[in-house]
Amino acid sequence: MKPLTPEDLLIRQTPADDLRWGNSPDVAEHVVTPVTLQRFQELELTIKNNPIHPQPYIELANIYLANRRWNDAKRVLDRAAQQFDKNDQVLTLREDAQLGRSLELYNAAESAYKAEPTVLTQEPLQSSKIELNALRERICRARLVRHPDRTELLVPLAVALENLGNVEEAIKCLRQAAEKPELRAPASLQLGYVYTRARRIPEALSSFRRAALFRIPPPTEAIKREALAAAADLSQRHNLIDSARRYVELLLEMSPNDPQLAARLNELNAMPL
Repeated sequence: MKPLTPEDLLIRQTPADDLRWGNSPDVAEHVVTPVTLQRFQELELTIKNNPIHPQPYIELANIYLANRRWNDAKRVLDRAAQQFDKNDQVLTLREDAQLGRSLELYNAAESAYKAEPTVLTQEPLQSSKIELNALRERICRARLVRHPDRTELLVPLAVALENLGNVEEAIKCLRQAAEKPELRAPASLQLGYVYTRARRIPEALSSFRRAALFRIPPPTEAIKREALAAAADLSQRHNLIDSARRYVELLLEMSPNDPQLAARLNELNAMPL
């Protein structure tokens, strides 16, 4: 299974989206939000006159964000932030505009590298990845300051930190997140990936196992399946055949009619311990 990528954890405004953990986010077809030219002009004129309420800025910024006009949205929200620097909706939308633009640049650099993998295309990819994760770290921290109770932000914060090379701090964030019952499974799953990349195999297996087998509250089926698969793969790579068998058996309990899992278990049973 693939680890989390920057695309998977683009920080959104809602906790459900902040907690995304899956490997391939569902990408809905982009729909441009309709707005009349008259309304658009009214809003642009209103913010030129520095209104005493943030709503015109927010409405206009949302139009720009829906149409992926990140720079225009940020321009509007920069002005709003000068007047309403304590307004959480203004600050959050401004962060979303920054993230949208940064992610767009990263995706463009990644596409260019895939089309022509050279040093010339690799450098912009690395640069945009660093910038995206640095921005996500900064925004996660800012949102946690504004909303200390939103501990689900520790998960994307940890992903950004690891991508920036701050592995120990990432582990600390994930351990803190795993103390919350509702975050135990996704935080432990991500912790397993971090430990795997750090070559801390026993801790990685323990984290994957916990992510899959928490009882209260139990993990979602998708998290359980991914954690068991990751544990099985890791165990087999390190010749921990008995452990690999057990994880594949648990996967078969979830999908008893899966011929690939059945064949894999037969192969493992034929291997010496």
